[in-house]
Amino acid sequence: MNEQSHKTRGVEFRKVYLSDLSAVMRLHQLSQGSITKLTADFGLPLSIAINGNEIIGYGFAAINQLGEVTLNSHCKVVEDLSIGYTLEEQAKKTLHSTFENVGEDNAKFKSSVLRLVDWLNNCY
Repeated sequence: MNEQSHKTRGVEFRKVYLSDLSAVMRLHQLSQGSITKLTADFGLPLSIAINGNEIIGYGFAAINQLGEVTLNSHCKVVEDLSIGYTLEEQAKKTLHSTFENVGEDNAKFKSSVLRLVDWLNNCY
């Protein structure tokens, strides 16, 4: 199994690339209803699931009401829980390799989420 990506039943999992963000935004907006502006609830997308050439889900980290970092996923294929679980596991690996002490101090993570959301709202 490759650290960058692995396959499960024809679905490929990998880290999110900049070129994936517009598709991830569309999936987020579909799951939330028609939203014009992103909020911090969008979080930081860290992993994606691809079936063929289509992004069918993404895993992300966000800050909850208590100020804790949480891992979540959004999938088009709701009935397949293994995709959501794998997305969250991949997101967790990326989160901890990118933000070393995120469990103890999540200030850098919060700042990254806010900057990403602001950038996406102004550029897309």
